[in-house]
Formats: sequence, C-alpha cells, structure tokens
Amino acid sequence: MSPMGRRRGPGLLMTAVVVGGTTSMVMSSQQKKAAQQQQQAATQQQMAELQANQAVLAQQQAAQAQQTAAPQATAPASNSLDEQLIQIQKLSAMKDQGLLTEEEFNAKKAQILGI
Repeated sequence: MSPMGRRRGPGLLMTAVVVGGTTSMVMSSQQKKAAQQQQQAATQQQMAELQANQAVLAQQQAAQAQQTAAPQATAPASNSLDEQLIQIQKLSAMKDQGLLTEEEFNAKKAQILGI
C-alpha cells in the first residue's frame, strides 16, 4: 500500500465517527427542543387555568359585594350623622377596592343621606 492509502483509511473512519456523533447530537437537540415545547404548552395551560380561576373569583367577589350592599340598602336613613359618615366611608373603601362602581356608590350614599 502507498502512504496515501494509509492516511486515507483512518481519515474516512474518523469522518464516519464525527458524522455519527453529530447525528446523535442533533437528535439530542431535537429531543430537548420537543421537551421545551411540551413544557411551554404545559405552562400556557396552567396560565389559562389561573386566568379562568381569577375570572371566577372576581365574579364571586362581585356577587358577595352586592349581597353585602343589599342589607345596607334596607337600613333606615334616619341614622345619626356619625353613623352616616361611617357608612359612607365603608362604601368609599369598597369603591376604592373595585367592589362598587361609581354609580353604585353614589346611589348608596344618596340613600344613606336620605337624598
């Protein structure tokens, strides 16, 4: 054999090993990418569930606020000035928390003041 033949033989073998190693690295990279996509999908699903739960909770809080406001509506308007002020301050706090709209607040305030 010539010296060129000897060099060529191990070189081809080395090339085959490198190509084989690259293929396994690509598969590993593809598997990692697939796993990341699955993780992202799971995270998105969890976010959607959390948002749905928050919407339900907001509805429940609004219903509870309406139930809380209903007994106050039946309260007589002949309270003392201090009691009226306390009731209006409570309503204002509820409005600030987003539990009452501006219209609801004004209606209740007028009712408390007997206007």
